[in-house]
Amino acid sequence: MIDSARYSRQEIIAEIGKEGQKKIQKSHVAIIGIGALGSVAAELLARAGVGTLTIVDRDIVELSNLQRQTLFTEKDVGRSKTVAAAQRLNEINQEVVIIPKAIHLAAHNCDFLSAVDLILDCTDNLQTRFLINHYCRNQSKPWIYAAAIRTEGYIMPIVPGGPCLRCFISTAPTETCATAGVLNTIISSTASHQTTLALKIIVQGRKAVAENELIKIDVWENTIRKMVISKKKNCPVCLGKDDPLLQEEQTKIIPFCSGKKYQMTTKKDFAVLKKFWEKTGEILCDGETLSFKNILLFRDGRVLIKANSEEEAMVIYNQWIGS
Repeated sequence: MIDSARYSRQEIIAEIGKEGQKKIQKSHVAIIGIGALGSVAAELLARAGVGTLTIVDRDIVELSNLQRQTLFTEKDVGRSKTVAAAQRLNEINQEVVIIPKAIHLAAHNCDFLSAVDLILDCTDNLQTRFLINHYCRNQSKPWIYAAAIRTEGYIMPIVPGGPCLRCFISTAPTETCATAGVLNTIISSTASHQTTLALKIIVQGRKAVAENELIKIDVWENTIRKMVISKKKNCPVCLGKDDPLLQEEQTKIIPFCSGKKYQMTTKKDFAVLKKFWEKTGEILCDGETLSFKNILLFRDGRVLIKANSEEEAMVIYNQWIGS
């Protein structure tokens, strides 16, 4: 049963009201990436009373994440981000249905997004953003782009009919959080702005947000800048064509931007590997992931290996998983 007092401070805001709160509680939002931006956005939406949250992330919690990823604590290090985040979000608000998906989002496994009303992009790589962009344009689904690096944050609602991500981004930036760093306060500022736009779309509809406005925040310089983005005439996504930059990943080894971590896949059975590894050393299993030495195995067949190079990762893979 929903306690009417829980959202009372939110309901008295004229822009939301009781009817707006009902819309929030009936909504289904997907957050792609439960790292820095995603953990803040997920907590804000859970506290706001969003009906269902689908959270998607391929990664595990690392010690370096704790400086800015607010859903996690030291006891979560080494755990699947979606598993740890789902547990924390349930503690925050049991009324919200949390659907964790510990997957590497790709073209072949994104059909579940058809059930959501809105998608928040909180990812750390451009390939996944291009996938979200292409999927949402084909499905006429709104999504909100957000990114943060150093002391700067960028946010833009992308809605059907307006400019898409490929209208203003065509190549991956050379810098990442691992190389350029990121201030934890810009994470909160960026995710809060992104979440506000999400609530506006949920309560007032797509027309409540500026479809061609990219917002840049710099918390160090204390500035907010709005930039007008125009539709690109030859944008392949807007023209309904296949995006040449969006390719189904064929590489066997995918390096993570955080460094010293490599993703591979295996078709070997989760339970079989668990039994094999138990004979040779200590394992940790949380139901969704299996941790052994420098290896983390997910139920969907993804394998994360900590190593100093691709070559070393391949050696570890062949030793404990096999070709």
